[in-house]
Amino acid sequence: MSTPTAASPIQREPKLLGQIVVVIGGSAGIGLETARRARAKGADVILTARDPDRLHCVGLELGATIAATDFERLGRFFGELPRPIDHLVVTGPGPYYAPLAEFDFAAARRDLEAHLLLPLQVARDAAN
Repeated sequence: MSTPTAASPIQREPKLLGQIVVVIGGSAGIGLETARRARAKGADVILTARDPDRLHCVGLELGATIAATDFERLGRFFGELPRPIDHLVVTGPGPYYAPLAEFDFAAARRDLEAHLLLPLQVARDAAN
């Protein structure tokens, strides 16, 4: 006679346990959901965004905060990390649209900075 054995579920460590995940633009949308999922998988999440109020609320849930488009501060942030980061996600706002008669060049410049220069600056600072 054999004794039935119960299958025990295998307990695994979370996939990102002990890894640092930095999400630039993580107070809403894809960035926020990425941060939440990384945290759920055990990562230490460092979250940044441009909207300080929204970032504060999300930061209470997920991690540290800085201003994402302040390039000087962003460089210091990467320089002060205690160890290299494991994963970096850069998301951003949607594109700027306006009728030509109402086109705001300052807003368009901010949009270009956020979409073109921010990823380059982040990649350079994160690699150092």
